[in-house]
Amino acid sequence: MSLKNNLLNSRVIICCGSGGVGKTTISAALGLMAAELGRKVVVITIDPAKRLATSLGLKELKTTPTDLTDQIPEKMGTGRFSAVMPDTRHTFETFVHHMAGKNEGLAARVFKTSIFKVFAKEFSGANEYMAMEKLYELYNDPSFDLVILDTPPAANVKSFLEAPKVLSEFFDDKIIKMLAIPTSAFFGSKLISGTIRKFLEILENLTGSGFISDLIEFSTSLLELRQQFLHNLSSIQKLFEQKETHFLLVTSPERINENENFEFIKDLKSKKYFFWGFIVNRVSSLKLGFPLEDLYQNQKTTEDWIKKSKEELSKKLDPSDVQILEKAFEYWNLRMAKDLKVTQHIHQKYPEQELFLVPEQEEDVHSIESLNRISKLFHEKKT
Repeated sequence: MSLKNNLLNSRVIICCGSGGVGKTTISAALGLMAAELGRKVVVITIDPAKRLATSLGLKELKTTPTDLTDQIPEKMGTGRFSAVMPDTRHTFETFVHHMAGKNEGLAARVFKTSIFKVFAKEFSGANEYMAMEKLYELYNDPSFDLVILDTPPAANVKSFLEAPKVLSEFFDDKIIKMLAIPTSAFFGSKLISGTIRKFLEILENLTGSGFISDLIEFSTSLLELRQQFLHNLSSIQKLFEQKETHFLLVTSPERINENENFEFIKDLKSKKYFFWGFIVNRVSSLKLGFPLEDLYQNQKTTEDWIKKSKEELSKKLDPSDVQILEKAFEYWNLRMAKDLKVTQHIHQKYPEQELFLVPEQEEDVHSIESLNRISKLFHEKKT
């Protein structure tokens, strides 16, 4: 399935990848292209660095979708382009309210504890799961027919898929369940050893009065929400399994991790999720005019091409400039060798998957206009 057909036929596109590969920019550019094709698109990013807002030339994005269609230089026709950057705490609050339903008192009990602020900001997997919750919310919003999720910054691409498991295990944690014992019975419970009671007493002294009771109240309240949480999780997983939900992996020649990618794709396929393919960003060879076919077929090596180019350019330069030229070619030779390695790896290891290359840009993307230029590249035919 071509990139264009992917954008036309998907209901959800999930852009995954480790940090520093330009995932946010690619997500937004895909959204622009989809809008130009007539789709009503919303791009979601949960990014403390606010890269999506920067890419769009904005100071900030709201926690609710902002329609940016009128700022795009191209005529959209029936297409619409919106973006949203929910912060984890706001999304978590919405999540708790939704799970609590009509029981507002239960939601209030969660919010009033000091532990809530720590959990919403720091708990492992919270960012990823809240991204999924926002995705599910906007998927059910009739205003949009395509939702593109720029997954939260992570050390590895698998962390997004592992987030639900991490949070599920939180609810099943024995310590959390022990903390959920009513306060009056907590310290006298025979289920808790003297060692744990002593530890909690020390912790109470270190953190100040009220910390342990807050922790107990928070844990108890969350456990009451467990059934609704598991229901939401099941709904999200069913969304991921739909044929109209497509995952793609954004990477770059400098940041690709072959073993990590293999495990990620293996996980996707074991869960029966649809993996579209790869977008390799910041490809220096395209910027320099290196023949595209050489990135897919090893008919010539980068060294052969560079040697020929050096010979041609040397004829046009003064002898004093040749040494500078040699150093420049040495640098770019290393860059292009990485381009060749990553594209050949993907082409050989995953021949059935789509592969799209994005050239390295002359400058950072910081406006709708510059983002639109990248979007135009996606219209070009893949080699």
